[in-house]
Amino acid sequence: MSLLLCRQEAVKRPYYVEALDVHLYSSQELCYVIYHHPLLVMEDFVDESLTGFIRDELNMEFLAEKLEKWAASGENPDEMLFAILSECAYYRPGEISQYRQQVAALRKKPAAEFQKERADYLFGIGQYGRAAQLYRSLLENPEYQGQEDAFAGAVWNNLGAAYSRLFQTAKAYDAFEKAYGCRKDGSLVKKMYMLSKLNPRLEDRLPALDEEKKRAWSKEFEKAEAEAAQSRAVLKLEQMFGRGETGRNEEAARLVKKWKKEYRSMV
Repeated sequence: MSLLLCRQEAVKRPYYVEALDVHLYSSQELCYVIYHHPLLVMEDFVDESLTGFIRDELNMEFLAEKLEKWAASGENPDEMLFAILSECAYYRPGEISQYRQQVAALRKKPAAEFQKERADYLFGIGQYGRAAQLYRSLLENPEYQGQEDAFAGAVWNNLGAAYSRLFQTAKAYDAFEKAYGCRKDGSLVKKMYMLSKLNPRLEDRLPALDEEKKRAWSKEFEKAEAEAAQSRAVLKLEQMFGRGETGRNEEAARLVKKWKKEYRSMV
């Protein structure tokens, strides 16, 4: 995330936004996060921790008190976001007005659609665990249990994708299988096949497959495995040539991240 700063505030203890893995050192950075990530901040973003940061680190006691009173009132929480944008004066009134319209449009969506959009957003920024929680919550709603419709199918598919990226192959397979029950999509069968290659215990659950497709998918999987093996070979070479302990640890972390990316490309 890149930021354009107009002024630097004397922040001793930055505010950590876990979902974005970023520390905020100024009111401008806070406004940037709010403005560009509405789906992140529209639910429980403004809390005691944030108001404490605004009061103690940004020295904006008036704004902190305003937010606390608004939170206690139980009225529309989105107004707290607008108050932060207005008081910090980082965005122009016209831009804040556009942001209001964007938030209002999101709030007008049906509750299930809004929750799925939030889950999709979290998935998009790599928050797979939180995304999976929201997808499961949607599917536990009696309105969607046991239904074979397009919406439920999309949620099951995305839940499977989230589990895949969490390396929970059995749960991912279950989700893709349920998605396939909602819509007979060949791409879902491919995902299940790839998961069965990673977890052979799933092979017996595969639907009937065309042999030509199996050969093609096997080649894709083998290619991904070969790329992962090459990455591991690089790590061994780095270790053999005696890099310092810190260098080896950094290289190992980098390659583990790369392997995870390669694994995710399989499914």
